[in-house]
Amino acid sequence: MKFLTHALILTIAVLLSACSSQLKRSPSTPETATSATNPEALTIQYLGVGGHLISYQGSQLLTAPSFTNPHLLRTGPWMPLSADIEKIDRYMPATDNVQMLLVGHAHYDHLLDVPHIAQQHTPDAVIYGSATTRNTLLPALPASRLVAMNEHMGSSTQPGRWFYSADRRIRIMGLESGHAPHLMGLKFMSGSHEQPLKSLPWHAFGWKEGQTLAFLIDFLDSDEQPVHRIYYQDAASQAPAGLVPPLEDGKNIDVAILCPASFSQVEQYPESVVANTQARHYILGHWEDFFANDLEGKQRFVRLTDEDEFIERLEAALPANSDWVLPGLFSTHRFEPET
Repeated sequence: MKFLTHALILTIAVLLSACSSQLKRSPSTPETATSATNPEALTIQYLGVGGHLISYQGSQLLTAPSFTNPHLLRTGPWMPLSADIEKIDRYMPATDNVQMLLVGHAHYDHLLDVPHIAQQHTPDAVIYGSATTRNTLLPALPASRLVAMNEHMGSSTQPGRWFYSADRRIRIMGLESGHAPHLMGLKFMSGSHEQPLKSLPWHAFGWKEGQTLAFLIDFLDSDEQPVHRIYYQDAASQAPAGLVPPLEDGKNIDVAILCPASFSQVEQYPESVVANTQARHYILGHWEDFFANDLEGKQRFVRLTDEDEFIERLEAALPANSDWVLPGLFSTHRFEPET
């Protein structure tokens, strides 16, 4: 039975290896002229897959990026897989001020590069994710830098706990979310690690999903009041998973980061999240086909995902006066505070 299961997975992988889609829209790559920037503006740099570097007045937060991006055929069971250190070091931007690193779920394309990034590029960052994320990373990082959010996350009806950065200029709340099936209702690499691992996983199926989280991120002023509020998720979710609860603090969501990958495997996505967040700006993350992609070359849309359908449904659901952007790799977008 195990042989047949793995054979089926391998067959699907071979079929998928030729199924990425030519990109129909040009990603947005705005100029990053800092001289004319409003000091109250928020900047978000897209690093690919689930990675975003979010900055405000010198404080930075990072969502887990992925640069290694192995070929699809290297991601099957028992295929050795490790982080590409040279590639990470080449493409990782300056992150000296990152205090918090968020991980939505623990699949390899979100967590594989995090140990090296945490050790070499964000040495002061505390990492927030699921208990599985913590148990997966404990062989490489000290427990003091790893926070499991399972007992602290909110739901669609109940707020969770706010966690603050060391300088009290950022706070985050984990939200119970979910991960859409990958195809035909099948989800790979599911499950969790209930106990700390003795070593990092050596193949893709060892990086188990765990509890998937969405996050609310607030950048705060000197009085610890929110200036910019961001909603972030790195996997399409089936509502009510991933929805924001009533907070009753009067602060609207400024930017919401959505995930087109596998959106057709769940119902009413992105409509459910758009209706819930009512953000002024939407960013599409995890949109590019990341299997062995050339980070400096032309990107293709994530495979088995209908670019036109996602965009049409997003635009139909957008609140009045809201906009959306498909960010180019390593591009930086600026967002003014709500007035």
